[in-house]
Amino acid sequence: MSYLAYLTGLAFLIWIIMPLFKKDSTWISLYMEVEELADRKQRVYGNIADLEFDYAMGRLSEKDFTSIRHSFLSEAGRVIEKIEEQKSGDLMKRIEKDVANLGKRKKIKKNKKIDKKGSCPECGTENLPEAKFCMKCGKELS
Repeated sequence: MSYLAYLTGLAFLIWIIMPLFKKDSTWISLYMEVEELADRKQRVYGNIADLEFDYAMGRLSEKDFTSIRHSFLSEAGRVIEKIEEQKSGDLMKRIEKDVANLGKRKKIKKNKKIDKKGSCPECGTENLPEAKFCMKCGKELS
């Protein structure tokens, strides 16, 4: 293969991956950060549980247990603090607003029956034809 084909493929790959590394205000990158923090919190909690098990089994001295446990608890506190910062900021409000707007399509009259497209008679959200409940308000569609 020619170098031009390799170069084109590499440029295309970079073009696809670049949005993942941008530090913009898209809610997708924020959601990924929140998920990473939640995973990190679970790992720290797991480490604390493993540490307590090892101490109970007699594999650690009390001094080691205390110092390691203190460092894990400090890490858990930092992670929880970051999670709370994300939840309390304007960024989470924007995410919630964007997610709420995902299901909005067009409004229909409340008295109308569900049409062939699967629009909700309550809020007008278009749903999948096979859906039994509205993806926005949860009202039964059948």
